[in-house]
Amino acid sequence: MIKNRRTLAYVAIALIVGAALALAVALASSRTTPSSTSSTAVHTRTSPSLLAETAVTGSTSSDPLSADPAREQPLLDKFVSKDPFTPLATTNATGSGGGGTSTTGLTAKIKVNGTSYSVVKGDKVPGGSPAFQVSSITSSDVTFAVINDTTTKSGDTSVTADLGGPVKVTLKNGKSYVLSVISIGNSGSGSTSGHTISVLSVNETNGTALATIQVDGKTYSDKKVGDVFSTSWGDIKVIAINVSAQTVTVMHGDQTITLRAGQVVSK
Repeated sequence: MIKNRRTLAYVAIALIVGAALALAVALASSRTTPSSTSSTAVHTRTSPSLLAETAVTGSTSSDPLSADPAREQPLLDKFVSKDPFTPLATTNATGSGGGGTSTTGLTAKIKVNGTSYSVVKGDKVPGGSPAFQVSSITSSDVTFAVINDTTTKSGDTSVTADLGGPVKVTLKNGKSYVLSVISIGNSGSGSTSGHTISVLSVNETNGTALATIQVDGKTYSDKKVGDVFSTSWGDIKVIAINVSAQTVTVMHGDQTITLRAGQVVSK
């Protein structure tokens, strides 16, 4: 009986010792796991430098530093070289928007329904009851602005007549006008010793070609081929008239000049 009790006591002691050892092993294992985790965390903190170096040679999609603009190389092809000796473009504040010559100093000789006028920019025609104001004079045409709060029958507020060609205009109020530009010149270009000659018109009457010529402001009407007339410039002879081409050839001394209707020549 006593022997059995001793055997049970030894078994109990062995169980207690085994349980103690098992507990000790469990406690030791729990203490080493945080250490391992801490070591792993330290390694993880140092890994961005390794990732950054890897991004230089590999893909940068996962590298947060790749978005830093300071790390990017500048694109030199965005800059354009410039010659320092090339002048800068400037705006001409006094330039004209049209294709004609500047209107400064130009004067025009015109006809309105057969009545002649010498006009500059701003003049109103015809006399007595003006219907138009000269708004522009270029080297090739004259622009007439409609006044008196009316327009042309087609609704235009202005009409342009080319040099040498008549234009018929009907206003909204029913009145009609024929505008002709006879000549265009520079009012300040002449001198006391100079002379001007122009052809005002070229037409044909009863089969005979006739030309109206103006010299130094004086008009010589209905001159035909062969006519010789005296002017302040001297004697002038008409040697050819081409009605279809609207040209007249004249001779002054030993000089031959061909003029187109509306053209002004200074001598």
